Amino acid sequence: MTGRTTRSRATAAAAALTGCALLLAGCGIKRTGVIESGHAATVKVPGSKNAATLYFVSKDGDRVVPVPFSIGTDYMLAPVPLLRILLDGPTGPASAAGLTTALPKVSVSGADSERVAVSKYQPDKGITVSVPFPVAGLSDLARKQLVCTFGVSAVRDTVTPVAIQGTDTTLPATDCNPRR
Repeated sequence: MTGRTTRSRATAAAAALTGCALLLAGCGIKRTGVIESGHAATVKVPGSKNAATLYFVSKDGDRVVPVPFSIGTDYMLAPVPLLRILLDGPTGPASAAGLTTALPKVSVSGADSERVAVSKYQPDKGITVSVPFPVAGLSDLARKQLVCTFGVSAVRDTVTPVAIQGTDTTLPATDCNPRR
């Protein structure tokens, strides 16, 4: 081999390595961390400004998923019936899509029906959702179902913090963030 051939190969190899390094560098775009951007998006149902949004657990069981619910374009669902629908779990297309609930199955009748309540909205405190079961041991997904459903749907055009009151304790008010 001559010196020229060796230099030509060395130059080609250096050029190829430089090209690979530039490709791996990602065009100079620097990495950034996660940027918090506020409240979760709300779902708007076309033609129904009064639709509520229920949050159920995805079929993979790893996140909550918004499900629009409407009883008609002229009616807004009151918070207590909304809570009862959420506690019953998904039905119809939501159930067919494999959505589930992380909330305990309860019969909301008799004495338990008195424990199902949603407080009046207070701008500085949000709302409190009262349920007929212990809440200290609720999974993160169950808490998100309650907080997101009522944080987004209980007060029109407002995303509000939600406290959860159970038979054992009251969990502090938090905002809906399905990804947290």
